[in-house]
Amino acid sequence: MLLLSGCALTSNNNSIHLTENLALVLTPPPSEKVGEINSHLVEITTKGESYRFIAQVEYRNNEIAMAAISPAGVPLFDFVWFSGKATEINQYVPLPFEDIRFIIADMQLCHWPIYMIEKSMFGRNVRVAQQENINQKPVIWQRTIWHNNQVIINIEKLDNGYQLENVVRGYHIRLTNLDKESE
Repeated sequence: MLLLSGCALTSNNNSIHLTENLALVLTPPPSEKVGEINSHLVEITTKGESYRFIAQVEYRNNEIAMAAISPAGVPLFDFVWFSGKATEINQYVPLPFEDIRFIIADMQLCHWPIYMIEKSMFGRNVRVAQQENINQKPVIWQRTIWHNNQVIINIEKLDNGYQLENVVRGYHIRLTNLDKESE
């Protein structure tokens, strides 16, 4: 079984490159998220392949913890991201993404307020915009990130989760809330 291939990894780099010249600095949860525990069905589509897993995320002061299992209940990975020290990562099976910090970055791009996203971007010619969609149910708002006048990320806040498209890296993520109450 693949469960035997578990390993513990650490990383102390708190930024992730969205493009060659644009980085997102990972930041602690905003105060309104601290203490929340969310469960999501995560569906990732990349390079013609689709992956699904269930994730539980806990937001703490200066920490984000996530545990992920397959729909069949097989543990996939877990991590604790700390703002002041190395991320603790346990990976139990090979994963389709190159760097687990992209999951943390994508969570922040979806869940953090726009002012925090804007402050966390490091690079030139970057713009972050959010538009409310009052008449387009199930879309509540749309967030777009441009770099050098090119769209690099599109995010839609839906009534039951989020949909993120990373244009540069060529993947889509759909987060469907599994909690009884939607955000």
